Amino acid sequence: MKNIVKTNDKNWLEKAIKLYTAKKHFALTDDAGLGISEADLKSAVTLIRAAKSKGAVSWQQIAAILAGVGITGIGVWMIAAAILDPEPTSKLGLLVAGGILLALTGAVGTLAGLGVRFIVTAKTPQGHTFEIKPEK
Repeated sequence: MKNIVKTNDKNWLEKAIKLYTAKKHFALTDDAGLGISEADLKSAVTLIRAAKSKGAVSWQQIAAILAGVGITGIGVWMIAAAILDPEPTSKLGLLVAGGILLALTGAVGTLAGLGVRFIVTAKTPQGHTFEIKPEK
């Protein structure tokens, strides 16, 4: 299946950066008319520079996207390192839990940087239930 990134999508830059970092094949469609050219797609850095210069994203969004992708990557790396570690499993739970926490907070940070906000409610009478839904 071919990955297609459309500039009309709200999080198109994040998708493109993730595909660049994963070294996956993808097609970018400039259906929002931003003026992205072939030269702008040489690397993730040139794409970020082009998106900023064409006014598609702000520096805050770029920083949030890169931080979120980085934190998520570190979390995934921690999980893999914990599983592949030949030492006893005394630290396995801690590393896996820490990796999951980093991966989730990185993903939420990326969404927050893109302007996606969430409403979180909690119910505790013996239920310990959290309800998370995006704001509209």
